[in-house]
Amino acid sequence: YIQTAERHGPRSPLLDVSSGNVSLIDLNPDGDNAGEDLPNAYIHHWLGTVQIPNATVASVEAVLKDYPNYPAIYAPGIKFASGVSSGDGQYHVRLVTEQIQGLLHFAFDMKSQVIYRKMDGDALVESRSYSIRESNSGHAPYTDLLPEGKDHGILWRLNSYWRLRQTGTSVYAECQAISLSRKPLPGTRDLVKSRAGADAAANSKGL
Repeated sequence: YIQTAERHGPRSPLLDVSSGNVSLIDLNPDGDNAGEDLPNAYIHHWLGTVQIPNATVASVEAVLKDYPNYPAIYAPGIKFASGVSSGDGQYHVRLVTEQIQGLLHFAFDMKSQVIYRKMDGDALVESRSYSIRESNSGHAPYTDLLPEGKDHGILWRLNSYWRLRQTGTSVYAECQAISLSRKPLPGTRDLVKSRAGADAAANSKGL
């Protein structure tokens, strides 16, 4: 599924963000996992866009690269962040996250490879997770990380693909997020998808 999505590249044409609100599209509305045999898993694929006024692509990229300050920028969801440059616009990124939704607590230690590059005048930021471990207690900081594949199945993988384009004095920011989770229980798919969509919108607004 990832290979197909990446082969298609950034979506065209640009979405209308003139209202200033986040535009959100479910790119996997019916659970069609591109022919993949995923009997116990589910692919979530969202695209969110927003217009950032009085900004430049360089200033938005600077925020995205400011990993040590993520806990302040994206509070309260991110508790710790680090990014180590390996050259050529590549970073090894670690995020420690925590979400509280009513009585439910979710916490993850996620490691990703992030690449910053240019294509056709746009700035692209591609993040591909290679390790996501869940806290058994759901609270960060923590020392009770569950083995991969032996957790609650809330989040197994997460890739994000940012596209930034200067449009006058604003920046058009578009983010595709593709994640893998356990298949929703019968009767809960719409609830799970609405929650994933809300998270995608919040991530776009976070800029």
